[in-house]
Amino acid sequence: MRKANIFIDWLNIRDNGGRSLQFADLIKAIEDQGYHIQRINLYAPPAEENQTSFYDAIRRNGIKIVLIPGKCDSYNCDALMAVDMVTQSNNVDTIFLLSNDADFIPAVEYLQMIGKRVELYHGDSPSNKLRTTVDKWYHITKENLTKD
Repeated sequence: MRKANIFIDWLNIRDNGGRSLQFADLIKAIEDQGYHIQRINLYAPPAEENQTSFYDAIRRNGIKIVLIPGKCDSYNCDALMAVDMVTQSNNVDTIFLLSNDADFIPAVEYLQMIGKRVELYHGDSPSNKLRTTVDKWYHITKENLTKD
């Protein structure tokens, strides 16, 4: 069985049509392709009071929430996520990236250079350069991973 990690750039996906992403459906879609998921990281700011139940539901799906301190600007989040993608993917075959952001291209290219496959799930308005860099891509709202 192939092994995979999933890395989710939550603010980017949420703000680009993925607000209603169904995490259980995402996990099932990847497992149905024959993958055993080793790790799922979602990068997000600390929960506000009205988001506590949402964060709890994410954790119930086996997803680790990596809190981005401070104002959670995209540079902090992207840098941490890119480093984690590279350092936490030694024992997997495929990395699934959820983002629209071209800032991940260097990490994707490095992972491919060391023999990893990188597949992208993106929302609306993705970077075309990112889509052409990854091995395969999916539009999350077209793949039955969001509520209508």
